[in-house]
Amino acid sequence: MKTKKTNPTDILNKFEKDLESYKNAKIKCGIIGRSGTGKSSLINTIAGEHIAEVGEIETTMNVKEPIESNGLWFYDLPGCSTSNFPREDYIKEFKVNEFDCVILVTADRFFEDDLYLIQELIKIKIPVFIVRTKIDFSIERGIKRGIPAEETYTKVYNNLIENLNGLKVKGVYLTSADHPKEYDFSKLLEDIFFSLNDFKKERFIADINITSENILKEKRIIAKKIVVRHSALAAANGLNPIIGLDISLDVALLVKMSKEVQTIYGLNEEQQEFNIQFLDKKSAKFIASKALQYTSKYGGKEAIILLLKKVSSSVITKTASKWVPFVGQAIAAGIGFKMTSWIGSDMINDAEKIAVETYEAIKQA
Repeated sequence: MKTKKTNPTDILNKFEKDLESYKNAKIKCGIIGRSGTGKSSLINTIAGEHIAEVGEIETTMNVKEPIESNGLWFYDLPGCSTSNFPREDYIKEFKVNEFDCVILVTADRFFEDDLYLIQELIKIKIPVFIVRTKIDFSIERGIKRGIPAEETYTKVYNNLIENLNGLKVKGVYLTSADHPKEYDFSKLLEDIFFSLNDFKKERFIADINITSENILKEKRIIAKKIVVRHSALAAANGLNPIIGLDISLDVALLVKMSKEVQTIYGLNEEQQEFNIQFLDKKSAKFIASKALQYTSKYGGKEAIILLLKKVSSSVITKTASKWVPFVGQAIAAGIGFKMTSWIGSDMINDAEKIAVETYEAIKQA
């Protein structure tokens, strides 16, 4: 029986389609709750960026327009208890049936309209996650009265479960925007991740804030996939001649790959600005300098060309690149894939190291 040969072009085409599917993936998440419950802070903490205005009044003027951060699309919606948004028309009015998930936010307890909405969402099979914000304030108040933190946490959690009246939501989470790496915030993100499918799963883990070691591990998996896909495109393209090298490679593609890895690990300017608020001045300065070093090494066309020149001799000595004029583009494509993979691997390792240092510094702050 003959084994069917795999066409290299088909493989490269698949990688290209996968990269496009990843880039185009959007996770639509409804954030529902009354004003003052901490919805905007929750959105910012999930994204790891200041993308939602924080205030004690309704700050979203057009609730039908998403608050965007790469592939994360948040819809900051009011509770369904007002005359402007009657509960009977709520799901249809805001097209909630098109969402990938809904987070219902409370800072105290559930109201009758909250329970109605949860019930309706369960009926149309939209994953519902219940978040009780500002748990740190409740715990601090309890400690002042001599109540242990664990006891306050358990009491608040059990009260929420009782308030749900047996409704089967995806989970109940106690969180604090001031302490994103404590309490249940990481579990919330991980559970949303597992509720998604295919490329939305990848896009979500790539774009969320790093709040646990599990998320860091998942980010590495996604980053490696991104590097492989860009490497395949580099092999397929092989377009732009680089002065001083004997091969051709699409430098712009490598710059895009660098920015993807940078964003995955929270190293762009907006993400750094968000993380600084949790750090002391010394730690913030140290992390900022590390991020700047990363950008200098991988962040532009000149930097990438310099890297290519450094690694090209090593790659070329281990391949038949000098025979390119005789054997055609197949070998050149192989070199392009290998060089892009090597540089991409270094990008991941360097970015991950900074991300871990940032994570540990925030954890200890």
